[in-house]
Amino acid sequence: MSALVIPTHRRPPGIYRLARALRWVGAIVFVVLVLYAGTVAYSAYEVARSSPQSRGLSASFAANGTIEVQGSISLSDPGFYPIDGLSLTARILNATGLVLGNVASTPITVGPASTAVIPIDLFLPVSTTGPTVSLLTVDQYLVVKAWANATYAYLFPLSVELDENRSWGAPFQGFTASVGTPSMGGGGTVFLPVTIAFTNQADFTEQGTVTSTILSAAHATCGSVAFPLSVAPNTVYDQTENATLSSGCNPSGGELITTFSGSGYTLALPPEAIP
Repeated sequence: MSALVIPTHRRPPGIYRLARALRWVGAIVFVVLVLYAGTVAYSAYEVARSSPQSRGLSASFAANGTIEVQGSISLSDPGFYPIDGLSLTARILNATGLVLGNVASTPITVGPASTAVIPIDLFLPVSTTGPTVSLLTVDQYLVVKAWANATYAYLFPLSVELDENRSWGAPFQGFTASVGTPSMGGGGTVFLPVTIAFTNQADFTEQGTVTSTILSAAHATCGSVAFPLSVAPNTVYDQTENATLSSGCNPSGGELITTFSGSGYTLALPPEAIP
């Protein structure tokens, strides 16, 4: 009789089992990487579509002869991953392309499926020789530029930009200051009529005082006159007041130096030559 053969199961060698496990791990890692790359690509596309938006830019007079521009810039992250270390820089230019001011934010994180609102608080110094003086007297479109660098999905550099025009209504649109013909009063007093005219195109009421100082050609002060203001938005102001001239002071060939003063601030308006 032949012997009974009993089949035996041989366990694969350890190195074979290790290789097979590595293949499984590699396949799983590959699938995860494919899913990660796909979701990152989709999320990055959605972030690119949701470009930054400026919100509610408004202006008001502030201390130290400045105009304060306030508002915010919003940035949405509709994707699956956070935007880390987002640092935003915003810049405002006037209609001729001159930079009026800029501001930078501290780094923040924008979570997935959320929107960050970054406040803007920018003080624009106003002087009669700088580009910001046009904000007082000229309606125009301002250019708001913003850009930010960040890291997206923990690994990838991300850049976003904003470039848009915003309408600006000047509080002293078309401002003029002029003088009329002098007249004689009692006791040899000489009066010089001074006329101030403009339109308040801003979205706030102008409360304060406009003061015009009359200078001679030799820069001597001949007199001054004050105009109390309470001018609502979209309102024309045209008023004449008499200034009393100093004895012997001739304003011909001089200048009208005009300032606007309110609660805690003074702004210089463009000077006007006296014929």
